Amino acid sequence: MPMILSIDQGGTKTDVLIADENGNIMGFGNDRDWAPADGERRAVRMLRVRHAAEIAAKEAGVSITDIDYVSACCTGADWAFEYELGRNHIRKTLGIPRVVLYNDCIGALRGGTEMLNRDCAILCLGSGANCAVFDREGRMHTFHYYMKDIHQGAYAIGQFIFQAVFDAEAGLGKDTALKRILLYETGFDTVDELFMVVTTGRTVDEEPRCPVYKDYCPLLFRAVELGDPVACGYLDWLCEELVNYVVIGVNKLGIGERELALVLSGGVPKGGNVLRERLEHFAKVKLPNARVIEARLEPVVGALLLQYDKIYPQGIPGGVLSNLYRNCSARSLYRLR
Repeated sequence: MPMILSIDQGGTKTDVLIADENGNIMGFGNDRDWAPADGERRAVRMLRVRHAAEIAAKEAGVSITDIDYVSACCTGADWAFEYELGRNHIRKTLGIPRVVLYNDCIGALRGGTEMLNRDCAILCLGSGANCAVFDREGRMHTFHYYMKDIHQGAYAIGQFIFQAVFDAEAGLGKDTALKRILLYETGFDTVDELFMVVTTGRTVDEEPRCPVYKDYCPLLFRAVELGDPVACGYLDWLCEELVNYVVIGVNKLGIGERELALVLSGGVPKGGNVLRERLEHFAKVKLPNARVIEARLEPVVGALLLQYDKIYPQGIPGGVLSNLYRNCSARSLYRLR
C-alpha cells in the first residue's frame, strides 16, 4: 500500500509521520534530541527533517526511499521562489521525488478544519506567528514575513514581560505582578540584578545573557489569572492586533459577508482558555460571521490530511478518518486537552 511521509517544521521543532492511505500511522519522529549544528539555514532545516524522518522510518520498519509521497508544511516556504527550492531540497534530502510543499501554517489550519470548499483562516502562534486566510474558491492570503515583530507569538510575549518589568522598576510603566512572577522564575532577588545580567553583566568579566524570550510566555497567563491590569491590558491589545490580520486577509479576498472558521494553533493557545476568549471577543466585533475554534489535531497530522485530500478528492472516507483518529489518540496527536 502506498506510504505517505508528512512533515511539520516550524522555527524550533520538526515532526514527521509515516502513514498509509487507510489512516494507519506507522511511525513518528521528531528532532527534539537533535544536536543543533551551524550552517546555512535551509541546509540546517533539511538536517532536522532527515533526523526526524529516520526516526519515523525506523519505527515503521521501512526505508525512507520506500515512501511514495511527501506532504510537507515548513517554515521558509514563504516567497514564491522558495516553494520549488524547498521541494528540491526535500527531494534531495529524502530521495523521494513526489513532494508537495506548503507553508507551515497551512498544516496547522488543516489540523483544525476542512479546507476544501470552505472559507477558513488560521492564527498560528508558536515561537513566532503567522496568519493566513483561505477561501472556498482556493485562493489564499498569507502574511509570512509581514507579521510584525511585536506580534511574533511566544517570542513577542516574552519580550513584553521583560520590558514591562523593567519599565515598572524604572517608573516608566505601571507596577505589575509580572515583576514578582519573573523574579521567581529567573531566581533573581532584584530587578536590578536581572537587568544587569541581560544588558551588561554583573561584573567586569561577565558577559550579558540574552533571555530565551519564548520560554517566558506562560508567565503572562499567570499574571492574567491574577487580574494584573498590565498583563490583561497587553493581552487585549495583542488579541485585537492579531484579529486585525484576519480582517485584512478577509477583505483582500472579499469574503467579509461569509461564515469563516478561524482556527487557533501553535503552542501559545495551549496556555489556557483566556487567549481564545479574548480573540473571540475581538473577532465578534470585527468579523461577526467568524467562529473561533482551536485546532483539534497537531499540524503534522494536518500535513497528512492535505495529502489525503489529494488522494480522496470527493472526500476522505469515514473509515479512513475513524482509523486515523484512533491512531492519533494512541499517539497523543490531539491538541485539545
